[in-house]
Amino acid sequence: MSVVAVAVKEGTIEIASDSISVRGLTQTKANNKFSKLVYINDMYIGFVGEAEEGSLFTLFANTRKPEQTTEAGIVAYLSEFADWKNNKIGKASIENDYIIIIAGKVFQVEGFFVQEIVSYSAIGAGSDYALAALYLGETPVVAVETACELSVFCEKPIKHFKVIVKTGEKEL
Repeated sequence: MSVVAVAVKEGTIEIASDSISVRGLTQTKANNKFSKLVYINDMYIGFVGEAEEGSLFTLFANTRKPEQTTEAGIVAYLSEFADWKNNKIGKASIENDYIIIIAGKVFQVEGFFVQEIVSYSAIGAGSDYALAALYLGETPVVAVETACELSVFCEKPIKHFKVIVKTGEKEL
């Protein structure tokens, strides 16, 4: 469920996510402060999938960063997370998909497959709709709005970050 969309342009990276939260077959709209897009430890992390793993990954990321900002460095980071997660809850598998922005680079994660994104991408149940909007030149916010409009698995409000790569500043 959910959608996260990202676009890389000269000097900026934009990332947006929806905020659907589901328990069983029911959306939890009231008082939902859970976020699928966070800025933590100099990284922007968007995820889709299970809230449990997303929460654990943000806890893990709060105290550690990848040693290298390469695809191999992110794989090593995920391996460390899998070991850490296994020690915490007895599950080592990486179930969620992630988009990680670190040091001006964007990485898409599916299990232990990591790919650097140099143009645009989207993950989650609404990714086909978001990818179509990104392909047509729309921003990640419009891409996520499109997914929210067309997919029953995506819901507003939308969270958004714009990263100014040259100066490292961020906007909300």
